[in-house]
Amino acid sequence: MLFPSLSTVVTAVVALASSASALPHPPRSTDLNRLASMMPLNTLPAPTGLQLKYVLLGIGTQNYTCATSISTDAPGTTGALAKLYDLGSRLNNDPMAQWKLGSISGLALSLSQYGAWPLETYLNSQGYSRWLGNHFFTQTTPTFSLNQVKSNPFPLAYVLKKAAVDAPKTACPGTKNEGAVQWLKLADDNNLSQGGINTVYRIETAGGNKPAQCQGQQTAFQVPYALRHSSISMIRCPMR
Repeated sequence: MLFPSLSTVVTAVVALASSASALPHPPRSTDLNRLASMMPLNTLPAPTGLQLKYVLLGIGTQNYTCATSISTDAPGTTGALAKLYDLGSRLNNDPMAQWKLGSISGLALSLSQYGAWPLETYLNSQGYSRWLGNHFFTQTTPTFSLNQVKSNPFPLAYVLKKAAVDAPKTACPGTKNEGAVQWLKLADDNNLSQGGINTVYRIETAGGNKPAQCQGQQTAFQVPYALRHSSISMIRCPMR
């Protein structure tokens, strides 16, 4: 979700936020205070003094490298790539929002295994298909670019990891049972962001974890993941 004084990619869900001293943020027609009260319990630092601006579903890959395919060393990481879809606008008035926030990431990740059509059909049917932008790395800096938002400037956050906790045991373990990536708080300490967001929470992750060692892996490989909702019986992602 994303906050402008508060802020998850679901990646899963995902969140971005900005503080009162940040650049002016564009007005939004949707007040997400109701959704802010539904965020899952965790031990990440609280978004004190922040206001929830976006709740997003992030679908993409975690990218890793190995020096050789026979090494017993753990893979290195080269960042992540994900498309970010708007969840907040639809979930804000959904009476089932509390339940859905914990299931969308796993379901989206599961459906993505079968190609674009099943995933797109699901997103369209639920009203989650509005693409707002992308998550990627600018060199080594996690970047969230909502360049499809009609504002000037559009929301763009350059953030650094401030805190991390392991995903709960109930999180969807991914397409190959690799485990869900950690939940994170990321924030912009350098005032480089624009468009009213400067803080991101990555929560409700599904899949994406790297293997314990490089043995049997390619020198560069990707692990699919989602942020903020997912689950399907094919990979037995637990429902909440």
